[in-house]
Amino acid sequence: MIKTYKDILTAVSDIKRKKTISIAMADDPSVLEAIKNIDEKGLANAILVGNSERIKAIAGQVKYRITDGQIVNATTEEEIAFKAVQQIREGKADILMKGHISTPVLMKAVLDRETGLRKGNILSHLAVAEVPSYHKMILLSDGGINIAPDMEVKKAILENMLNVCRKLRINQPKVAALCPIEKVNPKIQETVDAAELQKLSEAGEFGDIILEGPIAMDVALSAEAAEKKGLQSRIAGDTDAILVPNITSGNAAIKILMYLANAKVGGLVVGAKVPIILLSRSDKPEEKFNSMILSILVSD
Repeated sequence: MIKTYKDILTAVSDIKRKKTISIAMADDPSVLEAIKNIDEKGLANAILVGNSERIKAIAGQVKYRITDGQIVNATTEEEIAFKAVQQIREGKADILMKGHISTPVLMKAVLDRETGLRKGNILSHLAVAEVPSYHKMILLSDGGINIAPDMEVKKAILENMLNVCRKLRINQPKVAALCPIEKVNPKIQETVDAAELQKLSEAGEFGDIILEGPIAMDVALSAEAAEKKGLQSRIAGDTDAILVPNITSGNAAIKILMYLANAKVGGLVVGAKVPIILLSRSDKPEEKFNSMILSILVSD
């Protein structure tokens, strides 16, 4: 099992074929700093899509040497998004990354039925956190794409998350279907959905996993909490992945870990033809770097 970002870095370093990341609107210092770090370690190549003069100027500022043919010049956000996606469709790149471009514009290009990167699946965001106080990495989804997923969308989000669990060499993922309580309450829809997901899991619909729900966060993360509540749980204190009920709870949970628990975090969008690195413009180079090595691992 991969338990840290250091483990991910080691696994990515062993991948034989060097991947290429297509970056939409690459004129961003933190993006180019992260790419420089990736390049210096020999982990991946990059195609830089955007205003060539601005990209060159910022690359100079961060002392990143651009090779001939590495830049794909484009001016408007729509053109940049189209050309960044085009690199994937033409087989020139393996991963798509959001640079200094608005998310709606990039995702519109990704979701275009004719020229985008759809493969029939629901797209969902996945965050992977290494928290100093927890004994292994923990996955959270979806805190970035699906606002209030219904049962069918939750199943798709779960499948996307399980695919990444396998890449992290988690043989039997322990999944918490997050709720505020452990009993089904018809007035709290996520408890109804969680119970149904557990039933489907026990019937083998999702493969070799242990899914429990409804389950509150304290029980998911602490065997002691489960014991105090008088609950029998196979995942309490050893959860690998948390399926959150909506975008607000997922977004809040990961940012609490980042800002209050000093977590190392990476994130990506899964369910498309390739992994998509979709971070906030305010994220630090470390978060961008973590997301890049995570996406390299997932794309292999």
